[in-house]
Amino acid sequence: MAELLTLARPYAKAAFSYAAEQGVTDNWSNALQMLSAAVQDEAFSAYLNRPEITPEGQLKLFTHVLGEAQSESLSKFILLLAENDRLSLLPQVLSEYEELKSRLNKIVDITIESAFPLTAVQEQLLTKALETRFNSGVKVSVSVNPALIAGVVIRAGDQVIDDSALSKLEKMRTRLLA
Repeated sequence: MAELLTLARPYAKAAFSYAAEQGVTDNWSNALQMLSAAVQDEAFSAYLNRPEITPEGQLKLFTHVLGEAQSESLSKFILLLAENDRLSLLPQVLSEYEELKSRLNKIVDITIESAFPLTAVQEQLLTKALETRFNSGVKVSVSVNPALIAGVVIRAGDQVIDDSALSKLEKMRTRLLA
């Protein structure tokens, strides 16, 4: 997985630089989402990777997928990926692109894992506290993990705030066994 991200990163950076320069980051984001979904479809991917289909033929297939979202610069980008046999990297390119877009908009993606479902008020309070802590907007996704026993685990990039009972019990166990 890390290798695919390494290969996708330069393409994502180039696409994002161009889109940001032209002021069309949302358009490119939508197009990359469609392209990514297309290459993840088994039937489409199998047809796309047939040996007799040239990079120009692959571009024509993606032109049908994008419809009116197609632009000349997007066509050049798709053709570049096709010529370098990198179309399968589109999901990773999308992921990296969205991360760059979030950084530009100063939005941090945060995952909150909770032992119990959070109420709307609790989620709102956590969101405000996290916006203050990270000094930026936050995009929160919440999941429930009963194994935590109680509390929450908050992940923002490589930062983790673990305030779960499971973690506290594990720390207590480590201290007692030491």
